[in-house]
This record gives sequence, C-alpha cells and structure tokens, in this order.
Amino acid sequence: MTICADLTGNIGNNLWQYSVTRTVAEHSGFEFGFNRHPSNDYFHGKEQMDFMEIDYGKEHDAPWCRDLSNPPPGIDKIWCEPREYRNTDGHEYTYFPYTPEIFNVQDNTKLIIDCCQNFKYIEERKEDIRNWFKIKPECADKFAQTIHFYDGLELDENICIINVRGGEYVGVKDFNLPVTYWNNAIKQMLSRNRKMKFIVVTEDIGYAKSILPYPVVHFGIGIDYYMVNQAKNLIISNSSFAQFPTWLNPHNPFVIAPLYWGRYNVSNGYWSACEMNNHDWNFMDRGGNLHKV
Repeated sequence: MTICADLTGNIGNNLWQYSVTRTVAEHSGFEFGFNRHPSNDYFHGKEQMDFMEIDYGKEHDAPWCRDLSNPPPGIDKIWCEPREYRNTDGHEYTYFPYTPEIFNVQDNTKLIIDCCQNFKYIEERKEDIRNWFKIKPECADKFAQTIHFYDGLELDENICIINVRGGEYVGVKDFNLPVTYWNNAIKQMLSRNRKMKFIVVTEDIGYAKSILPYPVVHFGIGIDYYMVNQAKNLIISNSSFAQFPTWLNPHNPFVIAPLYWGRYNVSNGYWSACEMNNHDWNFMDRGGNLHKV
C-alpha cells in the first residue's frame, strides 16, 4: 500500500510535494515512495535535497507524468489537486484551494500536486517534518565553515538575511517584488535594530546586485537553504524556496514576508496561488505596514 507523487520543479516545490505526500500517507498508515530525481527542474534531474537526511520510502525510477501511462509499481489510481480560475478586480489568476479531501485517498494512489502550498496540510506534523528535512551533520559543519570564511560572517541578531528571487520572476509583473518592498522591509528591520547588517542570498546574483546595495551571495542550494534556516532575521521573497527553511528555522526568527504572496503587486491584493494567511509571519503590505494575518 503506497502513496506517491512526482518531485517536479525545484527544491521549494519538492519539499512541499514530499511533505504533503508523506503526511497523507502516514495519516492512513500507508507507505510512501518517490523518484529522488526531479523533473522539469533547473538541474537536469540532479537530486536537490542531497544535503538532507531524506527517506525516499519505496524508491522507484518512474518518470514524471500526469496520468497512469507509466506509473510507479503498484500505483493504479490518481488524485489531482483541484484548481480554480478566478477573476478578482479584473485580474485573472489560478488559485489552489485547501482541499482536506486529500487525506481520504485510497492506497496505491499517485498525488498530482501542482501547489498544495498551504501550511494547513502539514502544520500538525511540524516537528516530524523538521526531522525529515534535517541537514546532514557533515553538511551543516561544512556550511557553517563556508559562511564563516566569508568575511567572518556569523548569523547573529545583528544580521538579516534577504532572500531575493530572480530568474524567471523578473519578467513576471505579478510575481516580481518591487524595490519598494525590499526598501520598506529593510527600514522595518533597522527600526528594530540600528546595528542590523544585511546579506542577500539569491540564485540570481546579477539581478540582486541591480536592486540592493548589500553583499550578495549564492553558495549553492544547500548553503543558501542553511543560511535562511539559521538566520535570526529574515526578509523573504514570494518564492517557495524560502518557505521551509524559514518555517523550520529553530531560532524563532523575525520574518518579513510579502502580503498576499503571489499577488503582492495588485493594489487590492488577494492570496495566490494558495492562502498563506494561516502562518505567523509579519506580512508587509504595499505601504510598508506589517500585519499578522
């Protein structure tokens, strides 16, 4: 009896697909299984979570597909995440509602997860998920040494990590956060601590340097994740990459995130592609004000 899902996209998506699938499987006492090599990703199928102690369950090598044409062994059913096509104030967008029916799937089912990025699916398993995504000790030691060698950097209370998402976001009006978001968030951080210094962690160094006057680093997936996961102050983008290292951060960081997530740029904002308003971060509106939502 097995529940599975494809790991597709990059690590932020993979962490959601893994955690929701395993949570659903264990809820019903089923096994779970994955192909550890993602599809439709930036890294040509390279395992992206190799710095973590990941249990892939009943591993298989079935390729990505949205049907049962080439399923993993024993899989004979599919559950597809519902989606809605909404129009709010003349803005058309895709929305993925929270769907608790996922916990009623039968055994031998493949979950087609396009989003599921709502903490309601997994919030009761947070401590278990912290263990599922534990960074390997040897990697944690190496990561700590690497960032220390970078100008003696220590992730203390006087350092704020800014996670900028560039890449294809830059050309998408609705998703690319404006410079005013970063500047207003920086002002909020400085109002809390005038000694605060800022380090930008990003996958797009050129873009980040073009919008912010602070040191910009990209050490690789593992170290970037580690820096977000260990920081005591965070300004995050509306990228799924930031969600898990921030949520699982053991230091109870002060977090600023964009209100409405994927639709921050819309004047009369609304949550997209999932609702994030069940999470206890400080969400910043377009006027620079912080909200607990």
